[in-house]
Amino acid sequence: MDELIRWLLNYAFDKGINYIITDQLNEDVPSCAIPNKSTIIINSKYGKPTELPFTIAHEIGHVLNGEADVLYFSGFNNHSKIEMRANRRAVKLLLEYCNCHDLALEPAKFAETFGIPSSFEDMVKEESARYYLER
Repeated sequence: MDELIRWLLNYAFDKGINYIITDQLNEDVPSCAIPNKSTIIINSKYGKPTELPFTIAHEIGHVLNGEADVLYFSGFNNHSKIEMRANRRAVKLLLEYCNCHDLALEPAKFAETFGIPSSFEDMVKEESARYYLER
């Protein structure tokens, strides 16, 4: 998982996205993105440790999606259009990681490996099929 997190943070850096990863926040404070500042703040104590890669990719997704000048909190159960776009972008980013590392995972294993909540099973299948079709 450390290699994946390094890859995600390098990806963010290469895209001009600043990041702060902290364990100094309470465990009930979610990670967030500040798109107009090209910054993400990751609370490593929030949520399940296995979801950390998806959390990072999700917050990067907010910035890459060019969201408005509003602070968006990571909420995987929030099905607003903005959150769903960030979730899709996160899945695409994790698929790119797989491609760069020659990993071929079927959708359920992909979701499990990268801490993607099971409620996004259909989205993972759609994005996986689209990603590999475009290759």
